[in-house]
Amino acid sequence: MKRPTAREMLTLIKRLPDAESHIHICCIDGKHCVTNEFFAGAFAGRSFEGDTYEEATEQLIDYMYEHIGHDSIVGKAVTESGFPDLDRVYKYCKPAPVEE
Repeated sequence: MKRPTAREMLTLIKRLPDAESHIHICCIDGKHCVTNEFFAGAFAGRSFEGDTYEEATEQLIDYMYEHIGHDSIVGKAVTESGFPDLDRVYKYCKPAPVEE
């Protein structure tokens, strides 16, 4: 499977609920930030910073590759999500429809 591009990963994150909490400008230093909380949750969350969203997202992608198969909360989430297959990641992260 090919490595996802930063643009592809950003597009995926923007499709998820609460995307604005995972892609934002840091209020402290004005850097562009992307978090991994969309798949790992707040407990295992981490923020990646760069001069552009693409630069921050490249760091996130590297981090995800480093954790495939790793025995940790993040490693479990990355592996179960199906990364680097972004269609599978989207399905993993997308909330189930609410039944009425």
